[in-house]
Order: sequence, then C-alpha cells, then structure tokens
Amino acid sequence: MSTTALKIIAAVCMTLDHLNTFLGAPLPFRYIGRFAAVIFFFCAAEGAVHTIDRKQYLLRLYKMCLLMAGLSVVVPFALGGWFPGRNFPPVTNNIFTALVPGVWLIDILETVKTEPEKGRKRLRNYILYQIAVVPVGLLAVVIITETVPSTFINIPEQAVAAPFGSLFMSEGGIWLTVQIILFYLWRDSKKKLAIGYLAYCAVYTAVMLPQLPARIFWFTNAHFLHYHMLISNCLGIFGLSKKEAVRPLSESLLKYNFQCFMVFALPLLLLYNGKRGKSFKRFFYIYYPAHIYAFYLIRQFVLQPK
Repeated sequence: MSTTALKIIAAVCMTLDHLNTFLGAPLPFRYIGRFAAVIFFFCAAEGAVHTIDRKQYLLRLYKMCLLMAGLSVVVPFALGGWFPGRNFPPVTNNIFTALVPGVWLIDILETVKTEPEKGRKRLRNYILYQIAVVPVGLLAVVIITETVPSTFINIPEQAVAAPFGSLFMSEGGIWLTVQIILFYLWRDSKKKLAIGYLAYCAVYTAVMLPQLPARIFWFTNAHFLHYHMLISNCLGIFGLSKKEAVRPLSESLLKYNFQCFMVFALPLLLLYNGKRGKSFKRFFYIYYPAHIYAFYLIRQFVLQPK
C-alpha cells in the first residue's frame, strides 16, 4: 500500500471523526477517526525522508499551520460581523501544529547522518528551543487570551501556540506528536514498527484509560493544595488531561479516552510498501481546511439556526 493510499484512508477516517465532532454523527465514528492522525504522522515521517527538499516540505507544513491558525480567528470574527448577535466559536483543529515540530526534528536527525557536527549543533539548539518556548508560549497564550476581549475577537489558545512549532503545544500534545519521531526511528523494520507501536499504545492506554493524570490532580488537590496547580500545569504541558472526573474504565474507554483505538491502525501501517503512489499532494492540503469549515458552516447555519 502506497503513502497516497494510506492518506486516502486517513482522510476518510478523519472525515468520519469530524462528522461526529461537528455534526453529531454516532460516537463510533470517532473510534475510526483515531486512525487518521496516526496514518498522517506515519506518512509525514516517510515524506520527510523521501522528499527532494525537506526545507520546502517543512515550510509548506508551517504555512498550513499558520493558515489554519489564522482561519480559526478570522472565520468566526467575520461571521460574527455578518450575523451580529450570534455566537461563532473558533475551530481549534490544526494537525499541522504536530507535523511541524515532528518533521523539523526529522530534518535535524537526517542532517546528523550526513553532517554530524552541524546536525548535533542543530539538535542541541532544537532541544534548547523546545524547552525555552514552553514558558514563552504559555505566557503568550495567557496575555493574548486574557487581554483581548472575547466580545471583540475570540483568539483560541491553539492559534496563539501555532507559530512556535512547539512539541508541547501541538494538537494532541507531545504524547501524540512524538509518534512522528517514533515512526521515523522504526521505519527500517516492520518488526520494529509492530513491537514499538504496540508498546507505545500499551503505555498510552495504561496512563489514559485509568485516567492517571486526573487521579494525580485530585490527589494533590486534596493533600497538597498549595502545589496542586503547579502539578496540574506540568501535567498539561505534557498533554495530559487532569481536571476531568475519574470514571469507570468502560466509560473512560468508550466515551472519553477512545484515542486508545489508534492501536488498530497498525495493520494498515504494516501494509505500506515503501512507494509513494500517485501524487495528490494539493488535494490533501486543500481538503483538510475545506471539509472542516464546510462542516463548521453546516453546524452553525443548518443544525443550529437562529
């Protein structure tokens, strides 16, 4: 199966996922939707290695990241001006916030292979940047979202974080973004891919399904009141949901932490044949924002008419 075939499957899964989030389709659509990001991340790791010009590839992803961030602010603002008195919440979907830091790191690791000294320097700078941008990005989010009146323009946190290319402030957080790097490291062996991915999913499930971050938050809230917000913020940086109520395992899996269903994407990844297939590059870049905002408009004007 080529990368193009995988991307088509991912696009279908993503569409089903968004049919639920925007239009209220049955919840199992979201279970299938868990395949989408995994496959796109896998294809991004392959694309970063095989592309003729990684710098242009990365720049293209970054431009799309900024475009999605801009649309999340401009579209609701414009609709609010055309239809005063109605509430138009921002769209926070932006998978490119994960693709940019992931592909950026792959570019650096590839440089280490060909130019070790230059690559190691870039890798060191990348690590220092990712550490430094966490407090800077969080501060920017607080300043912008708290000082700009939401009655004037609604700026979501995701839009503020988008320009930074941060591993920690991407959609899904570092827990999911790190998949791009792992797929790159596993790409030379299907056995390594299978074992590594199953281990990754097992760790993710062990943490998320029993809602360990939420349990830590409520424990520190009860016993270490002066430090519980600090601990909560640290959990948030690593993409760990903390304040939600602790629920039974079955309810956690089927209603709240169904990202665990991503493990079933593995057979599709193992079918990859190392070929690119027919290029529909522009289609996927256009389809992503187009279908999201088409669903958004349907929800606002058809499902929720004034």
